[in-house]
Amino acid sequence: MSVNKIKIVLPDNDQFVNVPIEMKWDFTGRDDSIDEYQEKMVKEIIGLANDFETIRFSHNEFQNQTTEINYEFQFYDNTLPISATTVTPLNWGVTYLNKGFTPSNVYYFVKPFTKSFFKLDFYDTPQDKTQTLYFTIILPVQQGQFDSVILSPLLPPVDIRKPKFNLDFIGDKEGFFVYWLRKREFIDITEFYMSAKFFNGRTGVYSVMTNTPQPLITPNKFTFQGENYFYYKLNLDYNTNTYEVFSTITNNRVGDTTNPITWYEYINP
Repeated sequence: MSVNKIKIVLPDNDQFVNVPIEMKWDFTGRDDSIDEYQEKMVKEIIGLANDFETIRFSHNEFQNQTTEINYEFQFYDNTLPISATTVTPLNWGVTYLNKGFTPSNVYYFVKPFTKSFFKLDFYDTPQDKTQTLYFTIILPVQQGQFDSVILSPLLPPVDIRKPKFNLDFIGDKEGFFVYWLRKREFIDITEFYMSAKFFNGRTGVYSVMTNTPQPLITPNKFTFQGENYFYYKLNLDYNTNTYEVFSTITNNRVGDTTNPITWYEYINP
């Protein structure tokens, strides 16, 4: 019997097979891309940061070079009836006594009196349906000029506060400054409309104020356009960091001693 003999000779060098599969392992810049993506997503979620730092505006001086600003608040005499025929400008007075406080309440600063205050609100427009309230200034009753009253027939007259304010850099200055945004990129407003209310700490009720005595409002002292009679206009000047106040009726500047910013308590019929 014959057999075919096969001899397998192993090569001395290593054998390999090339597999054409492309593989890339480039991690260069991968961490930077993750940081950039994270920053982008944070901005989309919380928005960009805005500069809300404020600066202080002081009252611009008048021609007589005085910087003071004057407010006067007149209240309706609560002992008088309210009717369309009897209401006259003489029914209003610059005194807290018309709001039910006694001379002793004001003189001794009893808590119902000291809890009272004036609230000045500043809006972007006098149109109440579309306006936005941007900031508020509080005038405390512990400030103000004085009236002389008699607490007792056996005692000499004493001085009590009245709702007439003379605000300046010195003396009574709470409410003298206006604080608003330092930069105008986010909210560019330099004209505001100021309304006034009085909070009575004795009754817990707000009283709305008008810029004109109601008997002088025509044709109806109880029905009128609010944007004309419930506001004064305040203008900011970023060049000098000052402000000025104007009447919405005459557009004349107000706030000096002869023409103060005068408010009158609004009464319902």
